[in-house]
Order: sequence, then structure tokens, then C-alpha cells
Amino acid sequence: MSTESTTKPAPPLAFVDTETTGLDPFQHDPWEIAVIFREGDLDTEHVFRIQPDLTNAEPKALEINRYHERTSAPNWQWHNRRNATERLYGLLNGVILIGSNPGFDAEMLAHLFGRYYDQPKPWHYRPIDIATLAAGYMWALDPELMAKDPGPISSRWLSRQVGVEPPGTDGHQALVDARWAKAVYDAVTFPTGTPAPDVRGFGPRSEYTGGAQ
Repeated sequence: MSTESTTKPAPPLAFVDTETTGLDPFQHDPWEIAVIFREGDLDTEHVFRIQPDLTNAEPKALEINRYHERTSAPNWQWHNRRNATERLYGLLNGVILIGSNPGFDAEMLAHLFGRYYDQPKPWHYRPIDIATLAAGYMWALDPELMAKDPGPISSRWLSRQVGVEPPGTDGHQALVDARWAKAVYDAVTFPTGTPAPDVRGFGPRSEYTGGAQ
């Protein structure tokens, strides 16, 4: 009789956020993408900057994410589209996506990947939304508090209930928001006193951090 375990290892996690030129994946592009890749007890941070087509860009979206202000900064650098997409695809292949409304990010990324790959959604089919996760946690912890408002609950309010201050004026930057998603996830899933994974500059799934060349 075999003594080998048949349990499959847990897939890696990827805390993801995209900054885009609008809300429609058929018309708009992601221009800044952050991934915090977690495998085991190691987190690695990656940022991709892909120059978008602004033809159909929504002015309000560019205002909210400060597109013109940020991309005109002296140290801003666009990455090669094809190289960045290939590296991003390899990073997200087989992961569980986690974020604030990760379905939106997934659709934006799928349309980017669809230009180069037959399988534009290489990640696990069931992403994790931090608002849904935090809401379930709070319903178990304090149902009376949750029952006071039967309507949709703000992700920022939920974040504060689990002890994580949401982004302020530095929000709508991909890495800032991806770190927020990670902090909320860890607040819910790691018991008090349990150390969360460390952030490192390099990880097993990528030979670089901080962008694509």
C-alpha cells in the first residue's frame, strides 16, 4: 500500500489590482497592474506599467487614478507590452486571485491576455473578494452589528471592522491597493499573533520584482 499523500498542494495566491482607462474591458485598458505573489511563507511584489490606448478612455477614470499626473512624473517608465504580458501571465498561471472586486481585474487582464494567449484566464476559477471575505467574518463575529444595515456594505467600512485602515489619498495606485487587499485577507485568515508571510524582493515564480523590462 502506498504511503504517499494524494493531497494536492494549495495553489499560490496573488493579490491583484489594476488601474485602468475605464470600466469596460472591451473598450478600456489596464495601464498599471500590481501582483503580490504568495507561495508558502514568501510574498513578492511586482508592478507592470503598460502604455494604454487612450482613444476611448473615460476622463473620470483618468482623473480618479491620476493617470496624467502619475505618468508624467520624471521617474515614470513604461514597460514593453509583450514582455510585461508574458511575465504577468506566467505569474498568474494557476493562482487564486484575491482583491477588492477581483472579477473586474480578472476581466481586464483576460482581455489583455486574449491578444496573445488561447487561454486568457489562467488563474483558478474562483477568485476571492476581500469585501465578501470580511463580511462573512464579521457576520460570524458580530451578527448584530452586521444586521443593522441590510443593504450593500462598503468595503472600506468592512476593512476598518477587521482592523485595517483602507488607502487614503495614496489609493488608486495598483500596488497600494494590492497591499490593502493582502492586509484585509491576512487580518481575517491569520489568527492574532500568527506571523503573516514576509515580503521579499525575489520569489520562486519570477526572477525580477518591481516591473518588466
